[in-house]
Amino acid sequence: MHGGGTIATGATVGTKVRVNTVHEVGNSLKVYINGSLKQTIPSPSGSFYDKFGAYRTASGNGPITVEWSNVRFWQK
Repeated sequence: MHGGGTIATGATVGTKVRVNTVHEVGNSLKVYINGSLKQTIPSPSGSFYDKFGAYRTASGNGPITVEWSNVRFWQK
């Protein structure tokens, strides 16, 4: 989800999903799901930080469990 819109569909409970982001500050933010480019949005100049988490949308219910693995950050 980004700004209320769905970026990708098809994942089911128990499915591993690889998410990669490439943020070129002042140019663009690209989101890849399982290796496929799913979204490109403009990026203004300035200071930014990255965070990740699990968030339930208004349509969801019940508990959520997420396992993160191989989390890495690179900086140019």
